[in-house]
Amino acid sequence: MNLLGTIASIYVPAFIKKRELINLFAMTGSAFGSEVPALAELSFNECLTEYASYTKMVVEHSVDRLHNLGGSRQQLCRGAFELGSRLRKRFGVESVKDVMRACRILYKCIGIDFTGTPQGDITIHSCFFSRFYSDQVCGIISCIDKGLVAGLSGGGRLTFTQRITEGFGACKANYVPQEDLRENSHRGGYGSWWCNCC
Repeated sequence: MNLLGTIASIYVPAFIKKRELINLFAMTGSAFGSEVPALAELSFNECLTEYASYTKMVVEHSVDRLHNLGGSRQQLCRGAFELGSRLRKRFGVESVKDVMRACRILYKCIGIDFTGTPQGDITIHSCFFSRFYSDQVCGIISCIDKGLVAGLSGGGRLTFTQRITEGFGACKANYVPQEDLRENSHRGGYGSWWCNCC
């Protein structure tokens, strides 16, 4: 990880966090065809609460109207992949360890206590969004997590095995690097991350 990534692990200014959160709003609104609320006058923390409420609303609205969510999931994944790719370059992410460090920085900004090992084992001890989301909403919005990690890592895959919204004390997930995906693909295993992103 480069110097900028190291600095970000210590402190990220609120205006930068808000700018990136507004980008998430735009990405989510586009994926669900929903208008984004006015955010200019809100603080970062107010924006974060608004984002939790907004994502809950747009997902539940789509489910209630029996919309096919496949396209929305893929749009979330693609948008988050682009964000992750941009941050990969900005932070100088090169290794699995760097991916885990970058995720810890980013998730800390939005109230998620993330830890990850160099072997790809991930635990989320607490999550701001679990106060708002049902398991169904969480499962759909987690396409953002999958796309973000894939972008940060250059194509690795994130798979959740349990979630706080399912009643567990923590979320658990596993990260598989791109090179392992390629190797297993040749053996008839995982395939590409993109085919099974969401």
